Amino acid sequence: MQKFAGGEQSAFRFIFNQHYKALCYFAFTIVADAQEAEDLVQETFSKLWNKRGDFQSAASIKAFLFIATKNACLNFLKSRERLHVKEKEFSYLQEDEATTEMAGFDPVLTETEIIHQLYEEIERLPTQCRRIFKLSYLEGRKNEEIATSLQISYNTVRAQKLRALKLIRSSLIKKNIVPLLGIYITLIKYYYNYY
Repeated sequence: MQKFAGGEQSAFRFIFNQHYKALCYFAFTIVADAQEAEDLVQETFSKLWNKRGDFQSAASIKAFLFIATKNACLNFLKSRERLHVKEKEFSYLQEDEATTEMAGFDPVLTETEIIHQLYEEIERLPTQCRRIFKLSYLEGRKNEEIATSLQISYNTVRAQKLRALKLIRSSLIKKNIVPLLGIYITLIKYYYNYY
């Protein structure tokens, strides 16, 4: 924490590597656009860097990253006039019901379960698709870098990343995890605003 607050790049890279992949998954479930999700997450990390002296613990950094990413995603949807569509999908959640649920709602536990399911789906991807996905989202490599290292075209990298995200999303829909993601987003909004 001291190194990060002091502006050491190695400390920032550690935090980035620890949270980047989960934030990209989280953002994608909201905006349904892989490139936009990555851009929004990178903006969130830029905000984190600018506020690096404000944090007292790793937990406060994590909370900031997820809340800032969620807000950035919702602002993106609003700018595209799609926010009302997402809200309608979960209109059956009444405010009083959501508040009642808060007593047993643990956002960290819910997030952990969602990430676990995502990791399982990653391992089920076709070989090349999985390899490209991991290089991009787990190692944070750029599309150009992946294309060069695997000796394939830039467009192939982008197509395989998109294919991976579609396959993962399709599997999560079948497992009924996508509605859970939506409920999670709704509940976490109440959780952080209510407590």
